Amino acid sequence: QRKKKKVVWKGGEDVLALGYDIPVPGFHTWNTNNLRLWESKASCEFDLGSFNDGQYYAAIEEKERSEPLTSVLYPCDNNAPGKELRLRQQYFY
Repeated sequence: QRKKKKVVWKGGEDVLALGYDIPVPGFHTWNTNNLRLWESKASCEFDLGSFNDGQYYAAIEEKERSEPLTSVLYPCDNNAPGKELRLRQQYFY
């Protein structure tokens, strides 16, 4: 009998969500609608403690992990990182 693989989500991360309202005028009308676009930012973009310890990539890891949430729409989910990004996007929006 096949055993099912159990996946457990551990931890979490803090991401700042910045909303931008863009007015979109209608065609041949006086109506205008708002289009809300989102930008994700790291809550701490630079970790000075890691940088001072010589861990240069770890100092910007949180920034590098949070920015792709809004930079890629519909990521390819044929592999594990793509599936993880798609899942993170669903909870972000």
